[in-house]
Amino acid sequence: MLTRVVCTILLVWVVAGQTASSGKAEDVEPKKHEFVINNFHTESGSVLPEAHLVYGTIGKLNAARNNAILLPGYFAGDITGYATFIGRDAALNPSKFFLVITELFGTGRSSSPSNTPSPLMDRDFP
Repeated sequence: MLTRVVCTILLVWVVAGQTASSGKAEDVEPKKHEFVINNFHTESGSVLPEAHLVYGTIGKLNAARNNAILLPGYFAGDITGYATFIGRDAALNPSKFFLVITELFGTGRSSSPSNTPSPLMDRDFP
């Protein structure tokens, strides 16, 4: 599965480098969602009572459910960070693909030190 994700990212990167985006702003505006995981166990052994993962979606999932592309979060990125690559004439065409863009834990809108309630806030965030 990881190999598939990495290959998809590399393919997008290569194709995007060869394609100029001329999509309009409405093509790339992701719809924001939030997924909540109860009792999320971290590698350190801490448990977040509620872990929040913010993600955005653009486009529509087809009937076969095989047109989804995961665009993983990156440091200091948010759900609008891939806008350069998304549009009708860009590498990631929302009329063809269902794009899912995640935000990393710790970035501010997903669970992070600044928005997690005590006792796991600030320096105690896992």
